[in-house]
Amino acid sequence: MCTSSLTKENEAFENHLIDHLNSENIYPQTIELISPQAVKQLRIASEWNSILSLDSREARVRKTLELWVRHAPKFDILIDILKACLISVDTILYRKELYVVYSLKVPDEIAYYVGKPPKISYENTVINALPKDIISFYQKVHDGFVSFPFESMGFATTDDVYCLGDDLLQSEFLAAYSVADTYMIFSNGGGDGVVYDLSKIPAKGFVYFHDDLNECEFDGDMIDIICTWIRIGLIGE
Repeated sequence: MCTSSLTKENEAFENHLIDHLNSENIYPQTIELISPQAVKQLRIASEWNSILSLDSREARVRKTLELWVRHAPKFDILIDILKACLISVDTILYRKELYVVYSLKVPDEIAYYVGKPPKISYENTVINALPKDIISFYQKVHDGFVSFPFESMGFATTDDVYCLGDDLLQSEFLAAYSVADTYMIFSNGGGDGVVYDLSKIPAKGFVYFHDDLNECEFDGDMIDIICTWIRIGLIGE
């Protein structure tokens, strides 16, 4: 494909992307697309700076997949979905902060996920008390990774990690777990999700169902469960 045709194709993709994101945006601030050239000037303090400053969409996708494989190998169920469906990785200003937006070609539509670049430090945060593979994801890949626009069906940002004790009394919770120390890191958007009780050593994760505590699931690999939930949401299997 000649350079002029490729340029027009990229412009069309970017225009469609930002128009769609703003049409679905639930916040008052307009979402802005940040070009790779502008990213170079921002000097994001993580590996994302070199990835998002690449002009080639294909190169950004390839380097993003390499980042996930390198720093989040336990997320292999989700990585397989990204390998099969990811068509673009772009930088946006969303909620007045920098985010990475993933465009995923799934059956019948393009789905979008957003993730913040990692924080410089997770000291004195809930994240730092989680299992090491989840800590690595937050430190090296994203500070949260959620569906757009409803910000669910993924790993919550540090600021959005929710303590169940903010809304529940201990008498309304599981007797063997501390509601004041239980945090939801994954939400399905309907009140259910994966939580960790940080009073346990090591932190104990389980699947939480708010309407029926008897349905809570305490066995299984929580990363696999979260990634499978995301996969079902994206491709229905």
